[in-house]
Amino acid sequence: MLLALFYGVWIEPAWRLRVKRYRVEHPAWGARAPMRIVIISDLHAGAPYIPLSRVRRITRKANRLAPDLAVLLGDYSAAHGWTWGQTGKDDIIDALKEFRGTLGTYAVLGNHDWWQDFDAAKARVPCEAQKALTRHGIPLLDNEAAKLAHEGGEVWLVGLGDQRPYDEGPDGEGFDDLEAAMREVTSEAPAILLAHEPDLFPHVPAQCILTLSGHTHGGQIRIGNRSPIIMAAENETYSYGRYEAEGRVLIVSGGIGCSEYPVRINMPPEITVVTLCGPEETTS
Repeated sequence: MLLALFYGVWIEPAWRLRVKRYRVEHPAWGARAPMRIVIISDLHAGAPYIPLSRVRRITRKANRLAPDLAVLLGDYSAAHGWTWGQTGKDDIIDALKEFRGTLGTYAVLGNHDWWQDFDAAKARVPCEAQKALTRHGIPLLDNEAAKLAHEGGEVWLVGLGDQRPYDEGPDGEGFDDLEAAMREVTSEAPAILLAHEPDLFPHVPAQCILTLSGHTHGGQIRIGNRSPIIMAAENETYSYGRYEAEGRVLIVSGGIGCSEYPVRINMPPEITVVTLCGPEETTS
């Protein structure tokens, strides 16, 4: 029992790191070259679990995966009090700025980025994480879209504002505006949606063939296909992995860090890799 506790509160969250891979074949991708998307989500950096030295190691490992598109899905600083000094957001994002894809690096914000800067949330002004991303030259997509010139045809990347900036649960007021973001999509090329929380997946338009989310940490404790932490909250329909609906695909990353309590069992920290391609493509 003590060994299991030690593993769950130290070994898995502080020392393990896996690469979780998905392959998404979609007819709307057409003749475009496959796109490798590498995702760092829910870093929640802070010593002793995720000091800056580990952030740099994670960044180097993510770069070795040769991303076409590098994605940061929010929640940059530790969300629990089990640290001996939370790492500042500027330092964290400075360590992440070396994470680069050939098509660029793009970020969205998470709920804890606002909860940790609640005055900014109330005033609806840029939070510390947002300002740090700007200082370090990492584009933030806040209800915005960017057009990517990918081999074989353009692709849209759409990023949402956070859906839970006020700690009010999935039905509370959010900063997300999917309609405003989609108004910037000015052609029928396929789109990839970045949304920290996965709850909005049923409302995603068909043009967004792939949605990438984090937030849940895969439940942190996972038994079989269920997570007693997330599922018990009854507010996370999409807890981890791949989901499909009406031709759209959602990938929920298990992320790196922890929320509330620094414990992970059977849900090790992960860098998530999604290869998006047409149905006729093959990879080695």
